[in-house]
Amino acid sequence: MEVRVANVRKEFERFPALHDVSLDIKSGELIALLGPSGSGKTTLLRLIAGLERPTKGTIFFGDEDASQKSIQERNVGFVFQHYALFRHMTVADNIGFGLKVRHGAAR
Repeated sequence: MEVRVANVRKEFERFPALHDVSLDIKSGELIALLGPSGSGKTTLLRLIAGLERPTKGTIFFGDEDASQKSIQERNVGFVFQHYALFRHMTVADNIGFGLKVRHGAAR
């Protein structure tokens, strides 16, 4: 499923956590959000997951506007970063681990 973030803004009591963010993620594409602490990476992921609602802008799953949908209605999964990363591995090794496990296990 394609995920598209279009001109999203998120404010917390007038503090602009995200300002006019746009992003297109194609179906099957793997991306990484990189940036310093406080740059809005977690806020963007929380918006996509449905844990937060955008102040302005739209989040699409395919052609469907998911901006105001609940977590349950979005039908997406997420894992919090502290529990999902192996501290002894590099970023590349952490990403590669999930890909290796996915291809090795039959579903």
